[in-house]
Amino acid sequence: MWRQRGLIERILDRCDLTASDRLLDIPCGTGLIGRILLNNPARVIGSDISIEMMDLARSEYGENRFHGFVQADITATPFVRESFACVVVLALMHRLHERLRREVLSEVASLSSRYVIMSYSVDSRSQRVKQRVLKTLRPSHIPAPSSVPLPEILREIGSHGFTVLSISHIAHFLSAKVVLLLEKNAQRDLSDGGHQLG
Repeated sequence: MWRQRGLIERILDRCDLTASDRLLDIPCGTGLIGRILLNNPARVIGSDISIEMMDLARSEYGENRFHGFVQADITATPFVRESFACVVVLALMHRLHERLRREVLSEVASLSSRYVIMSYSVDSRSQRVKQRVLKTLRPSHIPAPSSVPLPEILREIGSHGFTVLSISHIAHFLSAKVVLLLEKNAQRDLSDGGHQLG
């Protein structure tokens, strides 16, 4: 988690958000990155489908520039379209099957006016080897249910009108998780599903 927090901090710096911008942390869970988000000047809103999770998160956000919690399903939020300069979606996509991932991407694309910071769990040969080793050493180990090959992740993202600005690995062999900085294309072109790495 400390490595992910550092990555999020650096990625947020790259977004160059201002005090007039709004940032959405969804699903915010217990607010593990709340303090990191408040280090940037944007006004932060936390959202989760679980009221209990948001209650646990309250102490992580403090009061400065935090504009409260909104209970919402990430596939059908009540927020105004394109009302957030940045939407942060962490520790979710690796839990979802393809149809739900696409629903999330569609909603997030409608909410963001510019940036999205999103994590995925990448399926790769090295990760499959690691999972076999872990399963041998610890039979109770349960891997991420929906790891996705990186080319497929990029296709999904591109088909929802985003350009990939950066891909940051948490720890190459030790973790399958990557954090992506996405920028919303000026005009969504769903015909090519292309992507661009920065």
